[in-house]
Amino acid sequence: MHSRATSYNRRLLFYTLYLAYIAGGFLSILPGPTLILLARNTHVSTATAGWIFTAGAGGFALGVLLSGALAGKVHPKTLLMAGLSLMAIGAIIYPLTSQFPVLLITALCKGIGFGTLDISINILMTLAFHDSLGESFNSLHSSYGIGALVAPALLSLTLAVMHDFRPAYFTGTILSIICIIMLACQNAPSTAAPPARSAQPAQTAAISTRQILRQPLLWLMALAFFFYVIAEIGFSNWIVTAISQTAAVSLALAAPFATAFWAGLTLSRVVGGQVLKRAMLSENRVLFLCIIGGCLSCLLVAIFPGQLLISFSASACAGFFFGPIYPGLMAIAARWYIHAPDTLSSVMLFSCGISDMIFPVLMGL
Repeated sequence: MHSRATSYNRRLLFYTLYLAYIAGGFLSILPGPTLILLARNTHVSTATAGWIFTAGAGGFALGVLLSGALAGKVHPKTLLMAGLSLMAIGAIIYPLTSQFPVLLITALCKGIGFGTLDISINILMTLAFHDSLGESFNSLHSSYGIGALVAPALLSLTLAVMHDFRPAYFTGTILSIICIIMLACQNAPSTAAPPARSAQPAQTAAISTRQILRQPLLWLMALAFFFYVIAEIGFSNWIVTAISQTAAVSLALAAPFATAFWAGLTLSRVVGGQVLKRAMLSENRVLFLCIIGGCLSCLLVAIFPGQLLISFSASACAGFFFGPIYPGLMAIAARWYIHAPDTLSSVMLFSCGISDMIFPVLMGL
């Protein structure tokens, strides 16, 4: 009886975290397709409005640091609920404010919320699914793509039917509130206080961390994540704006380009997992093919932005080729540094945050 209850709790927790990641993906993607509208609401240029991406990325890095510092003192479920609350509040303010400084501060706070969400979900998954991390993380990771896929499609629908983009943001708020309620009504594992250790093991651990941080291979992996985030976030944040302005079409017609990108990305992560599971291709070959295919797809969009059919197909292909890169790089890095997952995660997330902070706004300058 106890075994069945435990299984049910784990399943319910997984579904809750899955929905939370959908909400995170949904709310993280919306500012990109609505950038022109946000700029119009706050009376600034599109290039200036692009600073919200930098503020959000800075907030993400800050949220990661704060959550890492509080993880041993605050229950991860509480951290997750706080992160969802920040994102829900931000989704209400985003489409309503007419002041750019308010929008910028909101982007920072929403970024903190997403950083907190990301760290707390990883902690809860590690604690609850330590016996099946690979399978569970792969399944969970696709949920972000689902949220990122649904958001532009819903935005396009609300613009076409209601001529208003606010309902799309409010939908993300509702999803976040549902997740908060689900979390509040269930138990979740927590990080138990570790037993007291002697000074010598602690010193050894510190030395080990310093030695890991001095390894060039770790920073090469961080550089790889840096460039990957430049490609994925830069493309997904600006594709709708670029197509809308270059091809002189409405946002309702341009929004499906982002949908095509995230549909390709979500599909490829499912397909990529099956390809590796059946040993049809090696992990290195999958990465090489995806990197080459992703670069060629982005190049097609850059050369033919006014050709809607070509750009739409290339956007879908870009997402398809980008999909397996992140989990593939993370799997390789985890195997290389399996003895230091905390250090690895901190460095990789920091690299992603810095990239996301700098590059998207430069695309608007």
